[in-house]
Amino acid sequence: MINISIIFSENPENDLWRELLQFTYEANIRRYLDRHNISTDEKTVNCIVGSFLQANAYYESAKDASLQIAPLLLYYGSTNLLYGMANLKSGSINKIKNHGMNIIIPDEMGFIADTEVRFLSPVDGGVHVAARAMGFNMDLTGFGDWKLEEFLDSIAEISSDFIQCYAEKASCIATLDAFNTPDGKLEKIYFSEETKGRLIALLSNVDGFDKSYLRLTEAQDHDTGKKYFILRHKLTGKNISELSFSGQPYLRAGHNKNNRLVTVPTVINMYVSLFVLASLCRYYPERWSPFVLKDTTGEKLLLEKFLYYARRMIPNIVLNKIVDDQVQYTSSKYVETNTIKLVGEHQVQEIVERKIREQHEKQRITSSTSI
Repeated sequence: MINISIIFSENPENDLWRELLQFTYEANIRRYLDRHNISTDEKTVNCIVGSFLQANAYYESAKDASLQIAPLLLYYGSTNLLYGMANLKSGSINKIKNHGMNIIIPDEMGFIADTEVRFLSPVDGGVHVAARAMGFNMDLTGFGDWKLEEFLDSIAEISSDFIQCYAEKASCIATLDAFNTPDGKLEKIYFSEETKGRLIALLSNVDGFDKSYLRLTEAQDHDTGKKYFILRHKLTGKNISELSFSGQPYLRAGHNKNNRLVTVPTVINMYVSLFVLASLCRYYPERWSPFVLKDTTGEKLLLEKFLYYARRMIPNIVLNKIVDDQVQYTSSKYVETNTIKLVGEHQVQEIVERKIREQHEKQRITSSTSI
């Protein structure tokens, strides 16, 4: 599991941007590039400075903007922020031809999330340039058309809202509860009989799951009666869980597109979602404005929550990429359950047998000493 350094702040957003805005000063940019043995020129420095300043201005404007234009402001802000980061990391100006994607409006739309996305320009499309700067190198044009729903589905912070809004039995996110035992840290995932099959299918689409975990073990909470799977790590397995904004671990399933499994990073899921919403409010006001004013589905609440997390998380993810660390500015944190209580009949049996062996060993040593 990723270790995150939590920095508590009375105003996390301001303190986060204070760190990012260090890169609006030429001296700080050149010191950063020198540390990474990268040379640059004045034109690139000016481009980086302007990108970060414009990003901050868009983000500040989005704080007080209504849903009518907030997606547009956040998309432009994120575009500038990711572009500034890409140029800072490379020490050169990345050439961008277009957004790298466009939207397709289906004839019938029950939800805004039915809007489709088609990826373009894998070399110089903006989304691909941003993705490569974040370490994601897949050519998204090879996976066919997507729906906005698929990107929202993969964002852990809105997972429960996603399920409720679209009446789905599960999303691509499996939330983990971590707990401590005498044998080490374990993870569990709760399920019901209705969701059990869907959860097993979800876990089969988590990249690297079989290599990281032993076979699933089923158990039941004695107090609540809730059932859950116990996840035990293989000795040689990698930690593939991710951490949500609250610090809670989760596993994310990929999407099967054109017979291939692809797992898009959170920041790109958010960036593409912002592009779709920004395009709707900018170029299709005849669809966007009635939705904002008269939504009866509850989707508006979901998208407002998404926009909040995008505003809070994208700058934090970008800062982490720049400083090559996992830092989070927040005023609260998810805390793992610190317990040595073992759950499940097989675990109770294990601890009883261990205690018996220990007692027998003590008796043997005592008898040997007496003789």
